Amino acid sequence: MSGEKISITLNQRQDLYLNAKRYCYLIENIDEFEHPVWLSEISHILPCIHAVIGLIDQPKRKESLFAVSDIDERFELFCQLKKLLGEMDGYEIGEELLDNELYGSLSGDLTDLYFEIKRGLELLRFDSSNLPDALNLWRDGFYLHWGSHLINAEKHLHDLRVHHQI
Repeated sequence: MSGEKISITLNQRQDLYLNAKRYCYLIENIDEFEHPVWLSEISHILPCIHAVIGLIDQPKRKESLFAVSDIDERFELFCQLKKLLGEMDGYEIGEELLDNELYGSLSGDLTDLYFEIKRGLELLRFDSSNLPDALNLWRDGFYLHWGSHLINAEKHLHDLRVHHQI
């Protein structure tokens, strides 16, 4: 995996790493922040992560390599975030289709983002030489799964900011 070329600068790699760490820190320490401050910080970090991830070469493979082995932890975090966000959690996706309205959940988005970003950070925890593997993992995951969660979360957070809810 680490033989693939990564097309971002050293500064961009550092920014991605620091923003990924900050995002995970905010999720893991949610109770230490006032709700509006926490949500505002999340809304500023996600576009920074997106900006760098989008510069990494698209994946060469088409299949998904991701298994959800931490389903209980994911559900616990989802429930915690859903309770915290309350009415700010849900949002409409796309156009309304007669009687079929499609909805998303900011809690679901933030949960998926956390676990996918955390996977890359775990690769780096003990050995910084794993950076190419972590970048490949993030890039592939972005294009195959969590990119849509990132985009939906960014859009919903933008809407909340525009409507002065954060």
